Amino acid sequence: MEKPLHSSPIEFDSTESFARTEADQKIETQPRWKLWRAGMTLLALIVITLSAHWNLGLGTFSAFGWGPLRIACPLGVAQVIAATQTFIPYLAIAALATVVLTMIFGRVFCGWFCPGRWIFNRGPRASKQPWGARGWIQTGILAGVIGVAYIFHNPLFCIICPVGSICRGALAVGTGESILPSIGWLSALVGTEWLSGRSWCRDLCPVGALYSRISALNPFIKPKANPAKCHPCNACVNNCPETLALAKSPDLSTCTKCFACVSACPRDAVEIRADKVIDFIGNK
Repeated sequence: MEKPLHSSPIEFDSTESFARTEADQKIETQPRWKLWRAGMTLLALIVITLSAHWNLGLGTFSAFGWGPLRIACPLGVAQVIAATQTFIPYLAIAALATVVLTMIFGRVFCGWFCPGRWIFNRGPRASKQPWGARGWIQTGILAGVIGVAYIFHNPLFCIICPVGSICRGALAVGTGESILPSIGWLSALVGTEWLSGRSWCRDLCPVGALYSRISALNPFIKPKANPAKCHPCNACVNNCPETLALAKSPDLSTCTKCFACVSACPRDAVEIRADKVIDFIGNK
């Protein structure tokens, strides 16, 4: 029999506000996943800045690596190939490496490395739910980004991409140049997000949309609600940046592996499962 969390019975189904309070208290005692993620993002930006300062040539989030060992943004590579109408093998291999990593780890880049997560999605009018047709809208944005690159022979989205803009700011710090252009453009994007009421990362970002589609092939590191413990209270969906309700067994292709749901659940019902890995090892 499951041990009660409290001395008196609590109706989680009908007391969402209490569940939120419990979730807030639990977050204080759980591993500081948010701090770890912020630290990883900051560390990555420091590496990019120091690489520029010392001319190490490590690159940015667009293409990062040492010597021939590189990974690259698949959307950026697709734009370059479309713009030049030329297949570039070394770029394609770097993009393929990122695709393989995303298939293994899912959208870890979005949750643990992308600095946009700490800048966007904070507007006062932000909708709590994504578009009902988000998948189709994001597919259209993806196709549009690559199509524009093909038509104008220029990877235009790379110029306005928030991640690219932040990386250019980090490079500017490393080389002693002005970061005002990056600050100005990011401010304009944040203002647009606030006025629109939409979430850039969740609803509009084509990079995240592409990673979501690749992550659909990811069989590992998936949060699951333990039905023996889960009494739906919306703690997970209220804390998830992608508004995933684990009690309803949602499509986890958009999961960024941020573990906010693990920290928020007041009943410890969220488990990070690696079923495919366990099955693979068990069959050996």
